[in-house]
Amino acid sequence: MKVIASDERTAVVSRVMGLLDPGSFMEMGEHVSARFTEFYHPDSVKESDGVVTGYGTINGNLVFVYAQDNEVMGGTFGEQHGRKIVDLYEHAIKANAPVIGLLDCAGFRIEEGLDGLYQFAKLYKRQTEASHIIPQIVAVIGQCGGGMSIAAQLADFVFIEKDKGSIFVNPQRVVSNAIGDNPYVEALNDGTFEWPEIVEKIHSIVDILPSSSKFAPDVLDVSDEDLNRSCDGIEDSLGDARAILAELSDDGRLIECRSEEGQSIVTGFIRIAGMPLGVVACNEYEGKKRLTAAGCNKAAKLIDLCTRFHIPLLTITDTDGYNTDSATEILLPSAAERMVRALTASDVPKINLVTGSIVGSAYSMMNSKGLGADYVFMWDSANVSIVEPRQATEVIFGEWSEELEKQFRDTQSSAVALARHGFADKVIAPEDSRKYLIGALQTFVNSR
Repeated sequence: MKVIASDERTAVVSRVMGLLDPGSFMEMGEHVSARFTEFYHPDSVKESDGVVTGYGTINGNLVFVYAQDNEVMGGTFGEQHGRKIVDLYEHAIKANAPVIGLLDCAGFRIEEGLDGLYQFAKLYKRQTEASHIIPQIVAVIGQCGGGMSIAAQLADFVFIEKDKGSIFVNPQRVVSNAIGDNPYVEALNDGTFEWPEIVEKIHSIVDILPSSSKFAPDVLDVSDEDLNRSCDGIEDSLGDARAILAELSDDGRLIECRSEEGQSIVTGFIRIAGMPLGVVACNEYEGKKRLTAAGCNKAAKLIDLCTRFHIPLLTITDTDGYNTDSATEILLPSAAERMVRALTASDVPKINLVTGSIVGSAYSMMNSKGLGADYVFMWDSANVSIVEPRQATEVIFGEWSEELEKQFRDTQSSAVALARHGFADKVIAPEDSRKYLIGALQTFVNSR
């Protein structure tokens, strides 16, 4: 059997080098090739066995990278191919550094049988072990089929390259797709972008997350002017979670996660006073402020990520309760349970900023005092009610009037009323939000 160099690797290596700092990429295992099996006796095989692996830096931060090459045996996952990725994970775990995967794989290599399947199992095991230690980021730059789609979902972040990337378990040509005529059903991901946008997002994640759960997140310097600035006019953005988070952050930036799903909640990362913060914010979408199952699932994933990497959590609460369609009735209880479980299990600093009107038990599950929030701040215009204030007034007083509703709001649902009951630590003016969040975060300076 003849081993030949693959000219196509040049494109794959170039993409990796474009992701990393110039001159930093060190390839490992470039001469590895497929071996003979009972069913596989080729005259020649290509070097690298369809995956380029190595390490380098992003803005000076060490990362380990693998990039699949779809020009080798149809872009399939085989024994040596899988072993190279597993070995890369073992190096990354020891080095306490993130793993970045560029996925372009049609699925399992049938010619190599059980040997390849064994490497898939080992990869899943290493990914699961790594999830407690290092960040995992993947960009789907081509096909991501079969068992590789599971590997993608085991990562913390999944980006898809526009017009090129797709995730599927079984293509329509292999099994019947009951959902429709689509060639594949796309899995959950962090959004579809052009390649330069994906590079920028990967860089942002590497910059804001610690390289390992063994390290504390980096805190950046912030000017005194920015540190003490007021958030004038922030109340005008009520309902727009992205605008509120941008106003609160040091540089107006939100690194958003899973932006194309669960629009009732916006999740991601910002920096306040140089400190990275995970954010879960209620968001008005299509004219409604109601929680959905997709939004709660997205929030649970972000909260879990913050817990693993010791990143404080900020929630922005403003919701009219739960979405009322039939799908929500089926899916929301389990999704809400995942979010509640993630919040209560998390030992990171947790701050809740109540910005608007909250109706029903959604208040309890959105990082309330009862659920374990360390600090709860309420805008002076915010309020919380078991049901709509008018309905509550009619139930309590037997009739409704503006005066009776005002009495109910003042004594039972206003920000001051919650503070009197100890359910809010401070009633604040909206423009002072950043100041109070910074003060609260600084009380945790000695915590991990």
